[in-house]
Amino acid sequence: MSGPARKFGIAVIGLGRMGVIHARSILLSPRARLKWIVRHKVEEARSFADTFDSPIQCVGPGQLDSVLGDHSVDGVVICSPTSQHETVIRAAVDAGKAVFSEKPITPDVDSTRSCYEMAEAKGIPLLCAFHRRFDPSLMAVKASVETGQSGRLRLLRCSSHDHQPPTIDYIKHSGGILKDSTIHDLDMALWMTASPARRVYVQGRAFDPDVRSAGDLDLVVVSVEHESGSVSVIDNGRRCAHGYDQRLEAICEDGSYVVTNRATHQLYTHGTGGSTSPGIDAGFDTRYPQAYLNEMEHFLDILSGSATPKVTKQDTVSAMELAEAAATSALTGQVVNIGDV
Repeated sequence: MSGPARKFGIAVIGLGRMGVIHARSILLSPRARLKWIVRHKVEEARSFADTFDSPIQCVGPGQLDSVLGDHSVDGVVICSPTSQHETVIRAAVDAGKAVFSEKPITPDVDSTRSCYEMAEAKGIPLLCAFHRRFDPSLMAVKASVETGQSGRLRLLRCSSHDHQPPTIDYIKHSGGILKDSTIHDLDMALWMTASPARRVYVQGRAFDPDVRSAGDLDLVVVSVEHESGSVSVIDNGRRCAHGYDQRLEAICEDGSYVVTNRATHQLYTHGTGGSTSPGIDAGFDTRYPQAYLNEMEHFLDILSGSATPKVTKQDTVSAMELAEAAATSALTGQVVNIGDV
């Protein structure tokens, strides 16, 4: 008779919105134990930990070495600002800890590739958190397109808009909308088409003067031509008045697949004054709850040795290369060939 299944010890670095989501996923899993939370505002981390009946140690970034030196920690989940990712990734890999990192892995392609090379050299898994690949609806589209039952994929359309913009301080440290937000759609384009990008063209604007002053955009429209001949068109923005707008359409030769926004409830009303429909999700935490749970379980599968990362080094590097080419296009107003950047 086998004993109880092993619980993997996890440390979460950063406790912003994504850190809270991943911490909760870890706490919900019967296969994991949240051992540490690292956050600048330690008291906020302790307040979060106190809401759960679990012995979680909360420390500031200055005690990262103690966290990585804990032999009960098997993996590290990195949710700190992008500018801090590389330092933490390298320290975790050097300590022999598997790494799950929020996107982007680092702010640029070269350092992203270098982090993966270090992880490969030490035999340590490094997983980039492209959570949409783990969303049941988007997984169903991918599976349907792969069967070829509707013919070749011609056009992929992605609409992705936040309900409310992040803070200006966040934007200043995000690496820009194309690497911080649009990169999810760029990854979707590469994943759904199963084809590298050949060239990209971007039009964008900063409607918010504070975003403009920060040197960023808050709305972009991206056109990607793939080597297969498929075309992906993405519209991505920081603000949408009616909610968190997340739609995808895959148009094939003999049919199409559509993922629409989720309704917050199922009540539709009709009367002499007209009809009303339910609203849509307000944020990524309510739109993608199953995706976040699924990707954390995948990370635990990696820790158990039963799986290899579904988001590979090449997937992550390709998305970053496309994001950097897109940033160049947005800056120059020109079509950019991938590989020319």
